[in-house]
Amino acid sequence: MSWRSPAVPPRYVPAISRWCSPCPKPFPPSRSCSRIASGGDMNWRAICGILGYLWLILGGCLLAPLVVALAYDSRSSLETTEIVAFSVTPVACLLAGWWLQHSFGHLAGSIGRREGFAVVSFAWLTAVLLGMLPFVICGVMNIHDAFFETMSGFTTTGATILGAPGVAIESLPHGLQFWRCMTQWLGGMGIVVLSVALLSFLGVGGYRLLKAETPGGVVFEKERPRISEMAKQLWRLYLMLSLAQLLLLMLAGMTFFDACCHTFTTMSTGGFSPHTESLAFFSPGVQWIVIVFMFLAGMNFALHAQLLRRRPAAVLANPEFRLYLVIIMVVALVGVAVVPGVDSLGGRIRHSLFQVVSIGTTTGYATADFDTWPEIMRWLLVLLMFSGGCMGSTGGGMKVARLLVFAKVVSQQVHRLVYPHAVRPIRIGGRVMEAGIVSNILAFGVLYLLAFACGTSVMAAAGYDLVSSLSAAAAALGNIGPGLGAVGPMAHWGHLPVVAKWVMSLLMLLGRLEIFSVVVLFSSWAWKK
Repeated sequence: MSWRSPAVPPRYVPAISRWCSPCPKPFPPSRSCSRIASGGDMNWRAICGILGYLWLILGGCLLAPLVVALAYDSRSSLETTEIVAFSVTPVACLLAGWWLQHSFGHLAGSIGRREGFAVVSFAWLTAVLLGMLPFVICGVMNIHDAFFETMSGFTTTGATILGAPGVAIESLPHGLQFWRCMTQWLGGMGIVVLSVALLSFLGVGGYRLLKAETPGGVVFEKERPRISEMAKQLWRLYLMLSLAQLLLLMLAGMTFFDACCHTFTTMSTGGFSPHTESLAFFSPGVQWIVIVFMFLAGMNFALHAQLLRRRPAAVLANPEFRLYLVIIMVVALVGVAVVPGVDSLGGRIRHSLFQVVSIGTTTGYATADFDTWPEIMRWLLVLLMFSGGCMGSTGGGMKVARLLVFAKVVSQQVHRLVYPHAVRPIRIGGRVMEAGIVSNILAFGVLYLLAFACGTSVMAAAGYDLVSSLSAAAAALGNIGPGLGAVGPMAHWGHLPVVAKWVMSLLMLLGRLEIFSVVVLFSSWAWKK
C-alpha cells in the first residue's frame, strides 16, 4: 500500500492485482538484478542473505517472551525450562542470521521475481520452524502439534491444539502464552513487510518481496513513495491501532498481560486467547472494544490513512468497504433475529455482532458456541469464512474485493447473452479493470476452491463428518480458526490425525500467502534458466 501527500486529493482505487503498480520512475537495476530478471539460475546466495536479516529480526522478537517469562513466572521446573528455551532459541536465531547476513547479506538487493517468491515462502516456513522451538524444548507439545500451533499463529489462523486433555491453555507459562499470541501479531502485517520496513537498502528487491508476500493490495494514482517508506507507513498504522486498543482494554479492566495478548491477536485478526473461554471470559465492555478493533483490522489499511487525514467521504465512497459493511450488517441482523438463549435485545445484538465480525474478519474469537445456533446462522457464518476481510487488511479469506469482481464478471456474462456485440468493461470504483487482472482473480478463485476441496477430502478420509470436514478446510484456508462440528468454537484441533494436521498447516500457509506465492515454486518454469 502507499499513500501520497495530503496536499493532493487521492482517489482510492480498490485493487486486486498487485501490491502496487509499476513505479513511474523505475529503479535502475544492477547487473546482477538484470541477469536474474532475464532468467538466470536461482540466486540462492541472495536468498540466504535476506533470510539472514529475517532471522536476526525474529531472534530479536524472541527476546520479548524471555522478558515476560522472567517478569511473570516463578521457578517451577516447566517455567525454568521455558526460560532456557527463550534463551537458547533467540541466540540460535541471532547466530544463524548473523552468519547468513555476514556471508551473503551484500547480495540481498539482487533478487528477481522468482527469488522474491522463494524468499517469502522460505521466510514463513523457517519462521514457523524456529518459532516452534520453545514449545518443543519445554515439552508441552510434540513436533507435529508445535508446527501446527506455530503455523496457526504466524498465519493468523487461530486454530489450536490446546484444550485437549492435559494441554489446557491456562497451564502454559506466561512466556509461552505471550509468544503464542505474538506470533499472530508478527504474522498479521507480515514478517516480510516488517523486514522491508527495517531494511531500506533492499530497493527493488523489497518491491518484489512485497509483491510476492501480498499479491492483493491497493493502488493510488500518484507516484508511490519508496518501498521501505510504504512498509513503514503500514507498520506505523498497525502500531498506532495496537496501542490504542491496548490502552482501551486496560481501561476496561483487563490486566496488562491479557491486554497485550488480545491486542496482538485482535489487530492481526488471529484469534488466539490466553483463556479457554476466549472472549467469553471478559465483560461485555471488553467485547464491544474488541468488536470495534476487529472491524478496523478487517478494513483496508489505506482507508485508515484516509480517516487520519479526515476524509471519511473517501472511505464511504470505496465500493469494497461498502460491501464489507453491508455483508456484516445483514448477517448480524439475521443473527439478532435467531440467536437463542439470550433474553435481552442488547445481549442478542452483542453476541450476534461479535460472532459475525469475528468470522467475517477471520479473527476467530468466540463469546458463544455458535455451533449450537440455528442452521441458517451456522451456514451464513461458513459463507463468511470465504469472503474474509478487505484487500490490504490483516484478514484472510478470498477478500471482499475479489467477490465484487466475481459478481461483476457474472453480470457481464449475463449482459453478453442478451447483447452479444456490446462492449461492457468491468469497472470497480469508476476504473476499468484490465483483462489480465480479472483473469488473475478468476484463476485465484479456481485455485482457492480446489485447495478447499482437497482439504475437505483429507478431513473426510480421516473419518470426520461432512460438516466438520467442510468447515475445517474453510477455516484453515481462510485463516479463521474455529469451524463447526468437531472443530467448533468450543472444541480444539488436537484430535486430528498427524497427516490431517500437516495438510491443514499447508492450507493455512496457502491462505496467508494467497496461494500463488506458494504454487509458483512448484512450477517447473520457476526453476529453469
